[in-house]
Amino acid sequence: MHLAQLRALVAVADCGGFTRAAADLGLTQPAVSHAIAALERQLGHRLVDRDRGGTTLTPVGKAVVDDAREAVRAADRVAQLASTAGDLTGELRLGGMPSTNLAVLPALQRRFVRRHPGVRISLLEGTDDEMVDWVERGLVDLSCVVTALGTVSGPVLAEDEFVVVVDPEHPLAGEAEVTAADLIDDPFITSASGCEPIVEAIFGAARLPFRPAHRVTQLSTIVTMVRAGMGVSIMPTLLLGDDPAGVVTLPLRPRVPRVVRIGHKVGGRPHTLAKAFLDFVEEEGPVTVVG
Repeated sequence: MHLAQLRALVAVADCGGFTRAAADLGLTQPAVSHAIAALERQLGHRLVDRDRGGTTLTPVGKAVVDDAREAVRAADRVAQLASTAGDLTGELRLGGMPSTNLAVLPALQRRFVRRHPGVRISLLEGTDDEMVDWVERGLVDLSCVVTALGTVSGPVLAEDEFVVVVDPEHPLAGEAEVTAADLIDDPFITSASGCEPIVEAIFGAARLPFRPAHRVTQLSTIVTMVRAGMGVSIMPTLLLGDDPAGVVTLPLRPRVPRVVRIGHKVGGRPHTLAKAFLDFVEEEGPVTVVG
């Protein structure tokens, strides 16, 4: 189990719900939900019950939450002692994509700086392709890279998957799952800033042509256009947050998971501050948002 999963359990218990826990941790609600679900699978017991009356811990959840809280406190104490002894200072430049900057990196940055007050973190946002280029050229110290599109040396930062996005009035909106073939007659909306090569490969694997009707710059524009009924899209779940207003997300079949690593140039040697951040990410464990 990961420390991030224990943090999620403690936050849900202390905040009384997933929404407030997510706000407290600086994560999206799906990230907290999936952290709890993963912990429940590993322990083989349900820990949290959710109903109309709110969120409560199960008997097993109540039995383990105090130990989880002490584990989180102990980890924070160890990190604080290490940071005091090591006296980390300086600036760390991180390269992130819209999805990681939305759902993952800000919360990690906040907790890391809380442990190491002498550290300043600069977060730069770019396209998936730019992530590899920036770290190769030394424009950032660490970069987030989708494993299907490039390689860095470092731990897994996040795991999600691609889903289909349609407007609520679309004929597919009530389907249990959707294939690329189901979308072939719809205007397709894509963005060169996102994982367009992976989306194109999804159509290629089904031996279908990939002919986007609209290509935009901002990924948020895709949701706006889908909401307006201008077309459909395929997007990673980290970008969509919890129940995006005005659109419907549908499972894509076959599933297309996505793994994002954060790291440095392959064969390179990260400086002390960069290595400390990578160790911190490894300790926290990946954010997982899959169906």
